[in-house]
Amino acid sequence: MTNLFLIYHDFYVGALMSPKINILPDTLINKIAAGEVVERPASVVKELVENSIDAKATEVFVDIINAGRGLIRVSDNGEGMSRDDALTAFEKHATSKINKEADLFNITTLGFRGEALPSIASISRIRLITRSADTAGALIEMEEGKVKKASETGAAAGTVIEVSDLFYNTPARLKFLKSDNTEMSHITAVINQQAIANPHIHFRLTNNKKELLNLPAILPLTLPSPLYHRIYQIYGEDFMNNMLSISGKEDSINIYGFVSKPSFTRAERNHIDIFLNKRYIKNNVITRAVYDAYSTLIPKDRRPLTLLFIDIQPSIVDVNVHPTKREVRFVNQTIVYEAVKKALKEGLLPSHRRADIPPVSYMVASPDADYGKQSGYAIEGARVMGQGSQGMAHGAAELSNQPIQLSQLTGHSVIPLGQIDNTYIAADAGGELWIIDQHAAYERLLYESLTQSYNSHAVQVQALLIPEEVSLSTAESIMIKDYIDVLMNIGIEIEEFGRDAYIIRSVPFLLGAGSAKQMLLDIIDGLTGLQKGVMKSEVVDKVIMLIACHGSVRANHGLTYKEMAALIDDLINLNIYETCPHGRPIIIKFSKTDLEKMFKRR
Repeated sequence: MTNLFLIYHDFYVGALMSPKINILPDTLINKIAAGEVVERPASVVKELVENSIDAKATEVFVDIINAGRGLIRVSDNGEGMSRDDALTAFEKHATSKINKEADLFNITTLGFRGEALPSIASISRIRLITRSADTAGALIEMEEGKVKKASETGAAAGTVIEVSDLFYNTPARLKFLKSDNTEMSHITAVINQQAIANPHIHFRLTNNKKELLNLPAILPLTLPSPLYHRIYQIYGEDFMNNMLSISGKEDSINIYGFVSKPSFTRAERNHIDIFLNKRYIKNNVITRAVYDAYSTLIPKDRRPLTLLFIDIQPSIVDVNVHPTKREVRFVNQTIVYEAVKKALKEGLLPSHRRADIPPVSYMVASPDADYGKQSGYAIEGARVMGQGSQGMAHGAAELSNQPIQLSQLTGHSVIPLGQIDNTYIAADAGGELWIIDQHAAYERLLYESLTQSYNSHAVQVQALLIPEEVSLSTAESIMIKDYIDVLMNIGIEIEEFGRDAYIIRSVPFLLGAGSAKQMLLDIIDGLTGLQKGVMKSEVVDKVIMLIACHGSVRANHGLTYKEMAALIDDLINLNIYETCPHGRPIIIKFSKTDLEKMFKRR
């Protein structure tokens, strides 16, 4: 009797309590899926353009209003769809790309999951006009994932899809979008990626009815290398003059494309473009192979640029890893790594023949040696922080041919002994041995001086005798417009000089004469990816750090005794010499006790 009562009691109480686990409604499911597929307007553009490519289009035109917030229209002349197929396409997991489980291991199209269209439809308003070769045109209108209208209409063969009011019903997502220029730079990057992978297709991009890209199709019958000419269309002559063609084959892996000469590098890591079976991807294994191929050819703080194509059997790669299909897994990643590394090393070595590198040297400094030696603009720009009785008298003009005594430069007991491998300065610091990273030291000095000048509105500017022209990608050109005023206030004057080109007219005086072009490219790299709403002071600090890094003396740069003494003096006077602006140590100190322990004297 007792057991029966307990069973009845549990059943009654359970009936009164609401269940903890619920089945979500379709509208919420689609919005959750949209969060994985649609991060920003560029995500929508990517999915729709991929559909056009899969539909065998030879023309893909993308029209944007208000950086995608207002409207995204993608028009193509592909195969199109019938009315019934168009309606089915907006159902969850509806696709024409695969039919059975085995097809997942033989993916040859860009899309296949059937998630994109219903996800996009759940967070926007959609208008679709489409017609296949043997059917009447169809018009579909949708709102929040539901069909509002479906009818026949006159239409050319192909598809026109309009996505308007993106994120209108998910305002929290809308707030995460960045400035119009930033969002357009992402959209432009998507079009560039697809255009490079498909030179046979004519791509066009407009924003607010202004044409940003117009890339006519390049056919093998008209030009011998469609890929080369497509990249030339996008990045220009200067870029291609600094790229090397590579090719290689290992087992069933075919590798080809273009990689930068070791002399042509950037500061950031976001210039490794990889296309796997013409799908743009990100992959740590391939990226590591690229860096390892360059490891002995470029400085450790520089990064190469690549447009790398890998053709591989679909059965040995899994592209069904993430809804965006940007990440992939290989059956044997070691084979892929070795194949990529080998192809790059073989492509790079013939262009980088050089004499045998001499062994590591230790240069003993002497007050009698190399007084008049000029070692470049960065040395001149570094003597800026001395204060007190010396003040600015330590400037570049003081590096004359007249011998000097140490007491003229230093009011302390730190005496330079020499350079190690033209990279580090060894100094006797009153019983301590200091090892100074010369690049980090100059970087800290330039950073502090530029910051001080900026804060006091006293940045000295040097006009370039011959202004330098810089060709940018369309995405970079759009992005940099947000920062022109900041650059001007720091002493870098740039102005537009035609489509996706800028002229650099002046730089901060402290930098002297150097590669203003490379400096601007490094700044663009550093500013890419800054969060929307970042404080102006953070942007200024970032730019000054990049300028200081670019303008500082590099490793493997010989310094005279006077230059070493002056650098040490400035560091002591600065009194902030523990780290460079990036946080790396400037000085490693060994006490007499440390040395005695190393030599087993105690």
